[in-house]
Amino acid sequence: MVWPTIFWIEVMNQKAKKRCAIYTRKSHEEGLDKEFNSLEAQREAGEDKIRSQKHEGWVLIPEEYDDGGISGGTMDRPGLQKLLSHIEMGLIDVVVVYKIDRLSRSMLDFLSMIKFFDEHNVSFVSVTQDFNTDNPMGRLMLNILQSFAQFEREVTSERIRDKIAASKKRGMWMGGVVPLGYDAMGRKLEINANEAETVQYIFKRYIEIGSMTALMRDLKEKGCKTKSWVSVKGKYYPPKDFNKSSLYRILGNHVYIGKIRHKAKGQIYNGQHTPIIDQEIWDKAQAIMSGNTVEKIRVSDNKDRPYLLKGLLKDADGFSLTPSSSQKGGKLYRYYVSLKAIKHGYDRCAIKTVSAQMLEDIVLDTVKKLITGPEIRAQAAKVCGQRATAPEIKIAFDNFATIWDELFPVEQARIVHLLIEKIIVHPNLLKITFRPFGYMSILTEIIPDLKSVDRQTAAIDGPVSLEIPVEFQRKAGRKHITAPNGRDLVRNTRPRHDRSLIKALVRAHQWQDMLDTGRFRTVDEIVEKEKIGESYVRKIIRLTELAPDITTAIINGQQPRTLTLSQLMEQLPICWTDQRQQLGI
Repeated sequence: MVWPTIFWIEVMNQKAKKRCAIYTRKSHEEGLDKEFNSLEAQREAGEDKIRSQKHEGWVLIPEEYDDGGISGGTMDRPGLQKLLSHIEMGLIDVVVVYKIDRLSRSMLDFLSMIKFFDEHNVSFVSVTQDFNTDNPMGRLMLNILQSFAQFEREVTSERIRDKIAASKKRGMWMGGVVPLGYDAMGRKLEINANEAETVQYIFKRYIEIGSMTALMRDLKEKGCKTKSWVSVKGKYYPPKDFNKSSLYRILGNHVYIGKIRHKAKGQIYNGQHTPIIDQEIWDKAQAIMSGNTVEKIRVSDNKDRPYLLKGLLKDADGFSLTPSSSQKGGKLYRYYVSLKAIKHGYDRCAIKTVSAQMLEDIVLDTVKKLITGPEIRAQAAKVCGQRATAPEIKIAFDNFATIWDELFPVEQARIVHLLIEKIIVHPNLLKITFRPFGYMSILTEIIPDLKSVDRQTAAIDGPVSLEIPVEFQRKAGRKHITAPNGRDLVRNTRPRHDRSLIKALVRAHQWQDMLDTGRFRTVDEIVEKEKIGESYVRKIIRLTELAPDITTAIINGQQPRTLTLSQLMEQLPICWTDQRQQLGI
């Protein structure tokens, strides 16, 4: 931006002068190519206004601020942004417009700009409304007129919505992406023969096989693609393979039975176009879709148990694991499902679904171990300097370890996201990648005095990533995540009382006590009285040889979640240490 030197000399020599900028805007590009267009007319009116105020010291600056073909409902206008930047640089004293709606048609945006003008001592003047913001009456009139401008815009929008509703009621096509099987001819849809065959095939095959995943593969093998289209802005969208979302849209689109749907009013009207699918086929497809739909429950972050790892999980192929849930027998089951499984089929994905609670427990337990471990305490002492003594650091970490299990899940999730950048779920491995300054973020949570420490100078020497070997397996009909040796990956903090394990321990000690006191002389007598197999009784009695801490863990519900009664009844070693190793305790 270079303005004439003579102009600046004149302005500097006359300090009382007010530098005036004219802003012009037109919503549509129509007519801008004319010799004398709307923008030029607005500017000419503004120049006349400035000349009429010459006695007040008004002087026009040579810079032009024009926005042609841009709506007043947005602030994203080149001319307007240039005007605001020049005001911020102190180059303008008065902004002149033809009408106030040329500046903005949004009340909120308009008021924010007026506040911006006031902060920079800039007056706002409208040519046709004959007022300015230098006086209170001008400010009052400004707000009143802007309110009417917004009212006019809302009325216009409502009028357009009513017109669309009336047109749809008459069965007219009101635009948008043209559905596969049709071509748009003005306000009417005409059948595209080749595409119509694809639509008919989709409905027919879905009724035959009843599976969206199988249908998706069938269409891919057949070479069927979605419809290509061009947006209003001229962007070309090429045809691509069908996915489940696009197939659901087709199978649920009333256009194919000759209907027009008005989503806002929830009404369906008879269309003016020819249907591709008859009502009988449509009803069959809807019945199958309704039967295949699994009731989903949205679990938001405001629930007691949100999805703590949302946004962090990916599978080995780079597909995100997204939260999902289902309900069975009145119980909610939360899990993470791979987008690859959703888009390409579950049998083509190594990681299909993962229990949300199990995966979250593993990650939370790992985070707790890192936060409360000696390494991060040493890092805290390193960056604390004189801010905290070693005993103070110890107390802070001990307090944090104590309250960690009492934190709300949302708060635990916040800390996890501070520390972790991403988690890759492999079929046999969890790879956790930490944020470069994640440790520092956690330290400032534990010791607030560290917030003033510069992150760059207080570099944390923690690991960049952590790999946890895992094994996804199914035991007793339930999915489990364990270490490769079968040990549980989580230190149990919430009791999980297993009735079968506790009952077996009670029986073992009761029967052993009966043998010790002479109430039964042999195991055979127990077998005869209890009507139970001899092998079972002998295995149960051997449970009295368990290490005391293993028995206590089972009674308190702190045993590994993967521990089953059949494992407990196996031939266990005599050595208690070996028992702990074998049972994963």
